Amino acid sequence: MQPYNYIYHIINDIINECTKYSNAEYLCFANNLRYDNKIDIHRPYRTLLCNYEVNKTFPDIWRWNVDLYSDESWSVYAKGSWANALKAYDHWRNTWHWLDSSVKEKEKNHFVEHCWEPICYELDHVFWKDLHKIQHNLNVKHTIVHSEHNSWDVNQLESQGIKTVHWFAHAYLCSEFYFKHYSKLKMVTDYKSRPIRYHWVCANRLIDGPRQYRLDFLNCIDTSKGIYSLLDKDPYTNRTLEEICPNNKVLPNSFDDHINSSAEIKVDDLTPWNTSFLHIVNETVWQEKIHFTEKVFKPIVLHQPFVVLQAPGSLAYLRSYGFKTFGAWWDESYDTIEDPTERMQAIADIVNSIGNKSLDELETMRMEMASVLEHNFRHFYENIPAICLDELREGIATL
Repeated sequence: MQPYNYIYHIINDIINECTKYSNAEYLCFANNLRYDNKIDIHRPYRTLLCNYEVNKTFPDIWRWNVDLYSDESWSVYAKGSWANALKAYDHWRNTWHWLDSSVKEKEKNHFVEHCWEPICYELDHVFWKDLHKIQHNLNVKHTIVHSEHNSWDVNQLESQGIKTVHWFAHAYLCSEFYFKHYSKLKMVTDYKSRPIRYHWVCANRLIDGPRQYRLDFLNCIDTSKGIYSLLDKDPYTNRTLEEICPNNKVLPNSFDDHINSSAEIKVDDLTPWNTSFLHIVNETVWQEKIHFTEKVFKPIVLHQPFVVLQAPGSLAYLRSYGFKTFGAWWDESYDTIEDPTERMQAIADIVNSIGNKSLDELETMRMEMASVLEHNFRHFYENIPAICLDELREGIATL
């Protein structure tokens, strides 16, 4: 099984073990990440793989399009066993109608998986409107399981009577799956033997739309003092650097292959990734919410200090889970600055200050912060999985 599937089973077990509802069901998007309007042409609820018994009839609002699922291996997890979705569809396809009143009166409780991508209420408004309609008309209560903090989107859902449960999902995914195999490798643990060749490293792939801040940030720092990656066009929108940022002064540069592989760390050779002193973490979301992904755990695995480009409170969020940050070596008050331009400049000042030091000075600084780097590494592997699952358990149990 893939990591997502393992975690879905774990979450399903926790729901069954913690919830006070005997009829709770756990639902996941068809693409594992979020609502996809290319898959779900007509009704968004169809994209959820859910634990329905195969003899139930579905109302029109839940209609599935069998043509989109021609693979007979596609199936749903139903009450502890796997049922082929197409066979289920054959049973249902001639019986579309609104649920009768006896079914409507029996309240259902659905937990909807939304851990891996940020919730975008406005982008996916069709899905959320239908979810609200189902909740209102069919006596179905929804709880969204997510991984974001200080989120307007979460507040929007809660204002509509949709419950939410937060847990640090990516920390669990990375510690137990993505980065677990690095924990005992000498080339990782013996970090002091790796030379420092670059003052800082800053990887960039997507740079348009909500990720334009990455290009803006590169224009705030002296790029000659570190190593960065930057394509000449955004891979999705195909817009050039000057179209995205008319005043751009940063040239394209490559030290990696620019693929979407942030869950991989190359450690079998000395590369800019593992021979840089400071790791600049460009998170998925810049200003609107705190939503850490696997990006922040790369420097933790590599025993590197880091700065984080994300919403205010991001460092405080990490510290609340037991990680340590680097306020003893530079000013981390940027984490409290609400204005995005001022916060970005404050982070750029740190990067430029590091860029002005010699590599020998950075070697000395790394020795000084060794206890923090080693604490973060051990804490990530030894404590974080239990902390995250306890958080999820508590959130579900206290609904």
